[in-house]
Amino acid sequence: MEPRLKMLLSLIAFALVFVGADRWKVSAATCEFPAVFNFGDSNSDTGGLSAAFGQAGPPAGETYFGAPAGRYSDGRLIIDFIAEAVGLPYLSAFLDALGSNFTHGANFATAGSTIRPPNATLSQSGFSPISLNVQWNEFHDFIRRSQIIRNRGGFFGPLMPKEEDFSNALYTFDIGQNDLTYGYFSNMSTDEVRAYVPDVLDQFKTVIKNIYDQGGRSFWIHNTGPVGCLPYVMDRLLITAGQVDEYGCADPFNQVAKYFNSKLKITVHQLRQELPEAAITYVDLYRLKYTLITKANKFGFVQPLKACCGHGGKYNYNIHVGCGGTVRVDGKEVVVGSCKDPSVKINWDGVHFTEAANKWIFDKIMGGAFSDPLVPLKMACQRHPIH
Repeated sequence: MEPRLKMLLSLIAFALVFVGADRWKVSAATCEFPAVFNFGDSNSDTGGLSAAFGQAGPPAGETYFGAPAGRYSDGRLIIDFIAEAVGLPYLSAFLDALGSNFTHGANFATAGSTIRPPNATLSQSGFSPISLNVQWNEFHDFIRRSQIIRNRGGFFGPLMPKEEDFSNALYTFDIGQNDLTYGYFSNMSTDEVRAYVPDVLDQFKTVIKNIYDQGGRSFWIHNTGPVGCLPYVMDRLLITAGQVDEYGCADPFNQVAKYFNSKLKITVHQLRQELPEAAITYVDLYRLKYTLITKANKFGFVQPLKACCGHGGKYNYNIHVGCGGTVRVDGKEVVVGSCKDPSVKINWDGVHFTEAANKWIFDKIMGGAFSDPLVPLKMACQRHPIH
């Protein structure tokens, strides 16, 4: 081979390596999210329901905040750890008028929320009237009004996000669990609950598309957890001994959750095809939560099916006397408080997880090992080829 030709080929090869490396650097670059906008239920509510219907009282919040902080847990939720990880303050609840700062996003989640609007009031059913479509309406209004306030300046102007933050933000979703339990608590059969899942996910899909039309591009979507391992489900719904799995969970309800998740994953795939500029990450919380519950001792937890803050019964849960309520013991009123060490408990109050469990789950999802595609949280703005 002539020396000149050899040199030319060497230069071409070097250039290809250089360009390839440069492209790899671009694809591997972490995202800079200026804001997070969250939609969901009590698993990610940082004060919405408390602002609208009364504070989640003590001992909620005791582990981290030292006082009630609008969260149905002893401390931080997964959404709090997400905010920390991307370098942002904890999200203020959209409904909370006191001391809120929306510079870096807002939280539209409320405890008890469903994707599909409930057919009963909060007092009748225990489910929030602020379903996902309402949260979308709040967000849509927030976009417009926040910019009016920001442009006015003054004291409140700087407390609003910048206009460009909406397109560069991370949009997180943790909702769907209540759509399943709503059906069961309304005396529906498993087949009836399964039958309405497609409609639930059609409504979910509509909201994602609406946010995309408003400029949202980065979506981080949690699937629903093993509801059949939660005390409030196992205590209230009748099952036979043969329907209990080897770990003590109610298998029929977990099977419905898995069915919901399988359909949610299909919905996410459809959204990727229909929204070409969106980066949509599906996160498998079910697998993590079930692993944590069924292998609790391995990970330093105990009594995975018993609530930390509760009273009586097999699961330390009583629908009539919740965490922070009062009961009469030996003629005296006693407050239902937390267990001695919430850091080794998974379930907080029969419904929600402890801060320790939330942190364990977050530590597993942030690296992307439980995501589809396998995308770390800090790279969730990057689109990947559709397969």
